Amino acid sequence: MVYIETRTIQGKKYRYLRMSVRLGKKMKKITLRCLGAVNPIYRKKIKKRKTNASIYARQITEKERTELEKALHSSSAFIRDRAKIILLSSEKLSAVAVALKVGCEARKVRMAIKAFNKKGLKALERKKSRGAIPKFTEYDKKSILLHFSKSPREFGIPISAWTLPRFRKHLIEKQVVSSIGYETVRRILLKAGAKLNQSKRWQYSPDKKFLRKKDQ
Repeated sequence: MVYIETRTIQGKKYRYLRMSVRLGKKMKKITLRCLGAVNPIYRKKIKKRKTNASIYARQITEKERTELEKALHSSSAFIRDRAKIILLSSEKLSAVAVALKVGCEARKVRMAIKAFNKKGLKALERKKSRGAIPKFTEYDKKSILLHFSKSPREFGIPISAWTLPRFRKHLIEKQVVSSIGYETVRRILLKAGAKLNQSKRWQYSPDKKFLRKKDQ
């Protein structure tokens, strides 16, 4: 007689195919095979992320090919490299193979191909750098000059004229700026027309039009 029996092992239930056989006057139960867990837990398949390894340049027109071949002789290394990348990729070479021929990183190749597929020949034009973002705004600079235009004694400091270290310390203590270097303070003051006298102290200006001076 064949039947299915459920057993609990370490808190989990499993089903077994068993059979009863007669051995003389006795009946013996034997296990034929395990049918698996009653409530099986299946592992979720992890989807493979798409890679850029097989990216290629789209089909190029005759006009584009002519312009790309001209670009190979450009004085700009950026334009030459991009033109070469696009032409090689149009021959169905992989990004890695193109990178080896051009002598650059595969990442650079993929960026050039994506740019060409999206913008065409405009991909040969290099973007202009935005430049560094100024750390101190015009408002910050005006606040610094406003403090500088006043005597240190007005802030309870017992000196007659500002020194660079003392003025920098004052700006941070008064929370005019969170931090600032000596050279930055010096450039701001010099641009505003401040001068360093022979006693190594900065001359402040009591002029009410101090903040309206050139390049503030």
